Amino acid sequence: MSVWGFLSGNSKSVEKVVDAGISGLDKLVFTDEERADYHAKLQKLHLQFVQISANESTTQSISRRLICLPVVYSWLAMIFMNVWFEVWGFGEVKSITFAISQMSVPALAAIGFYVGRHLASDWNKKKG
Repeated sequence: MSVWGFLSGNSKSVEKVVDAGISGLDKLVFTDEERADYHAKLQKLHLQFVQISANESTTQSISRRLICLPVVYSWLAMIFMNVWFEVWGFGEVKSITFAISQMSVPALAAIGFYVGRHLASDWNKKKG
């Protein structure tokens, strides 16, 4: 009986299908009003993000140092150790050279993340 009602158009399910189709077509079109609402919400969220980011706590600064310094110090120690072996005539130690080459990207990334924010803010102050 319900299948016959659906096919003949006497069923509530036909209304649901038509309503779902209309609402789906409505969502495909992004009007200027919807776009303006979207951009207003986006700007509001961006402002909240900027306010939260500006109030960086000292705990984050300390944890950033605790992550950065061991990586950079071990990388620099391997470089100095490799130079020391070369100067004193032991020759190039391939395992240290390989470790230096593997740690270069993470160490330079840590330096960039640690110092980059300060350099960028100083550069913007000088530019502006």
